[in-house]
Amino acid sequence: MKKLNYIYIVFFMSFMANAQLQEENFNASSLPDGWSMTQAESGHSWKFGYTSNLKGSGMQNPTSFQSGGVVFNDYAAGDFNHNVVSLTSPSIDLIKESVAEANLEIVYNLRTFSSDGEFTVNVWDGADWQNVLTVSNDTNEKNSGESTTSTIDVSQYVNNEFKVKFTYDDENSLTWGLGIDNYKLTGVKSSNVDGLESIGFIYYPNPVNNDELTLVSSDDISVVNVFNTIGQLVISEKPVALESKLNMRSLAVGAYVVQVTVGDKKGIFKVIKQ
Repeated sequence: MKKLNYIYIVFFMSFMANAQLQEENFNASSLPDGWSMTQAESGHSWKFGYTSNLKGSGMQNPTSFQSGGVVFNDYAAGDFNHNVVSLTSPSIDLIKESVAEANLEIVYNLRTFSSDGEFTVNVWDGADWQNVLTVSNDTNEKNSGESTTSTIDVSQYVNNEFKVKFTYDDENSLTWGLGIDNYKLTGVKSSNVDGLESIGFIYYPNPVNNDELTLVSSDDISVVNVFNTIGQLVISEKPVALESKLNMRSLAVGAYVVQVTVGDKKGIFKVIKQ
């Protein structure tokens, strides 16, 4: 059993290598390809390729994006304006990319004034925008020269039109503004099931979001075993059918390793239960 545990733990860890799906450093002086943006009623909008000091970040050691970033300077937009601007990434089909887990990494700096000014991050779940981050205070001390990095798990929102929207709202007050230095979308991909490619084996959905995992093959599926991440067998079935619907209702949310036997062939893959 210890050997079995070791095999599945090694498999699980090897599966966890992140693939980079999107990245934007905003170094160029124009809106990146595929991105969209809005401008404030005042006519002001985002400035790309910004390398100057961020307003409100201090005098002795202010923050700057040395290689460039995207900034909305609320101070320059003037008073008596309610400035709300957004910046939206291109959409990406995470289902087609076989993504089981997804994470955002954002490097940013929010400069408020008298607690006014808000930065939000929303992701498109295929039907509506979902908020995954709200920041309403200065992200770093003045004169620190630093920005904040946030990593956000967005696995539950994996869909075929996934995209990210950054929004800055000055809350109808004269504030300093927001800078974003870098954005990344990374994910753990499901791979082809080694050993079962020749018989047209497929499985879906992944992540499992309705307690049921469907397995389909051109030959009878004889055995299905499910293991947790420490190698314990948690489900074992013998469907002997071309299609099997695996009920995962009793399992806790998390990652699992599935071993499938079809005739004399075996395959192993990882799924996420939401």
